Amino acid sequence: MALRDLDSSFTKFFKKQGGYPKFHSKKNTHQSFTAPQNVKVANNKVYLPKFVKDGIKTKLHRAIPDDAILKQATISRQNNQYFISILIDDNIPIPKLIKAKTAVGLDMGITHQLITSDGVKYPNEKHYVKSQKKLLTLQRRLSKKQKGSNNRNKTKLSVQKLHTKITNQRKDNLHKVSNEITNQYDIICLETLNIKGMVKNRRLSKAIADVAWGEFIRQLEYKASWRGKTVIKIDQWFPSSQICSYCGASTGKKTLNIRKFNCPECKKKDIDRDVNAAVNIRNYGLGQLDNRNTAGTVEI
Repeated sequence: MALRDLDSSFTKFFKKQGGYPKFHSKKNTHQSFTAPQNVKVANNKVYLPKFVKDGIKTKLHRAIPDDAILKQATISRQNNQYFISILIDDNIPIPKLIKAKTAVGLDMGITHQLITSDGVKYPNEKHYVKSQKKLLTLQRRLSKKQKGSNNRNKTKLSVQKLHTKITNQRKDNLHKVSNEITNQYDIICLETLNIKGMVKNRRLSKAIADVAWGEFIRQLEYKASWRGKTVIKIDQWFPSSQICSYCGASTGKKTLNIRKFNCPECKKKDIDRDVNAAVNIRNYGLGQLDNRNTAGTVEI
């Protein structure tokens, strides 16, 4: 499986579908291997090659349907904890396309994680920032421990556990928000972000990484596909924050410190910058979409 993955990575690289394959060191905190066949689950145990007789005692996160076909299993280790991810074919057909009744525009930010065109603002929980002080203390302790000692290994494990906790908190929040959005709306319009380029900004890189836009978009896309909903990714250069959502007049570029503005054309006052951008994103996405309802992701 490792050779198959390597071959697949190089194939994508030469087709310019991905970057050059990265070497994963054995010192990496995340270790994994894949069993491509002969996987069986019974009596809260997982049976794999080399573990056919006794199996591995497992706590199942969710029940596997009786008629599901087990494809392969990946065992991973994270901070002295072991997980197994089983790929199955549940024989459930792709959901039929639904007739869209509701649509929303999403503006992603840093002060607020998400702002909808309906005026709902999801707060940025800032999980990394909240744990930064504790993380700094643990990292200082780690730097003072003798290399190769048991105390250093224990402290290193504490640092890894805290990083895992932050990641889990962030993913849990993103799952709740993405579930709420995909359950409530049939068409979801959002802006296309150059996240890799934005992270290069030294002043905003930590905040952008903490809010995890890329992971949120990933979750939104596959959940929309599951539910027959449509995600519309609009043009990256669409000036959503420069256009008045009431009259369509261009009001020019604005610095990040301007949160509300007045439109010189329609004379509307105290327009919320983020909600205004979300409304423009929704209107632009719906204006570019034809009458077909397409489940999945549409790039415009």
